[in-house]
Amino acid sequence: MPITDLLEQNAEKYANEVALVEVNPQITEKRRVLWKDYDLIQPTSSQWYRREITWSVFNEKANRFAQLLMSRGVKKG
Repeated sequence: MPITDLLEQNAEKYANEVALVEVNPQITEKRRVLWKDYDLIQPTSSQWYRREITWSVFNEKANRFAQLLMSRGVKKG
């Protein structure tokens, strides 16, 4: 199944559920770090938010980016 189909399927099934959460960019280790090894950014008094994106918003942004690439002549391959 192409990743585009998977994204659309998840956007339909889980439209308002969180798809992506920003990870802590302050990890400075130089070794290969898996996404599971990162800590999620937790709200603090100086940084009160944590950025998240739902499946429907992720799908919409991916489609807009794909349209931009195609409008600029980018093709498969």
